[in-house]
Amino acid sequence: MPDNHVIVTIKERHSCRDFTDKIVTPEQIHQILDASKHTPSSTNMQPWEVVVVTGEAKKKLDSALLDAFDTQVPPNHEMSAYLEKWEEPFKSRRFECGVGLYEALGIGRKDKETRLAQTRKNFNAFGAPAVLIFYMDRILQEGSLFDMGLFLQTVMLSAQSLGLATCAEASLVAYSNIVKEMFKIPKEKRLIIGLALGYRDTKSPVNTYRTKREPVEKFTRFFS
Repeated sequence: MPDNHVIVTIKERHSCRDFTDKIVTPEQIHQILDASKHTPSSTNMQPWEVVVVTGEAKKKLDSALLDAFDTQVPPNHEMSAYLEKWEEPFKSRRFECGVGLYEALGIGRKDKETRLAQTRKNFNAFGAPAVLIFYMDRILQEGSLFDMGLFLQTVMLSAQSLGLATCAEASLVAYSNIVKEMFKIPKEKRLIIGLALGYRDTKSPVNTYRTKREPVEKFTRFFS
């Protein structure tokens, strides 16, 4: 059975780590968010809030985050996806992801300087012309984080359907104090994640890399 267009869009989406400087229009971003507002949420709470950063504001954000990274300011995430102690199978999957990414770039394991330069690119959203910052009220519980994940996925798939590329990035909210102050986000709000948005550089080797996924049979049990 051939895949329909929704399934094709899901399968074609990937984390883009090199963008062109082609501008994403306000109309495109509004269209993406207008579609994504239909994401389901528990009791229709719609916990998501978004800051859209483009143009001069994006340049200012890039400068502030890169300066913090370059001067080794300790990050102050308000949410982390990482484990304090990495256990299997997550440890191996994370390692494989990193190894594959650097291999696609032709960066050796001992080339610390080039690895650091690649890591640094996270903090200007890999050159994307637009960044979206996702946050929600701090009083909300874990179920609302689930809703936020659904919303983020809808945003990424909506962008993919318009021929745009994305990369969800914890790095963009790693310095939460900088982001909150710059965009006047109240302390009662919790930064969740940032999203790079733009046009994929199709000539960049890093954009040829794809992570491996486990077969359905490995993460699913069927009963009938």
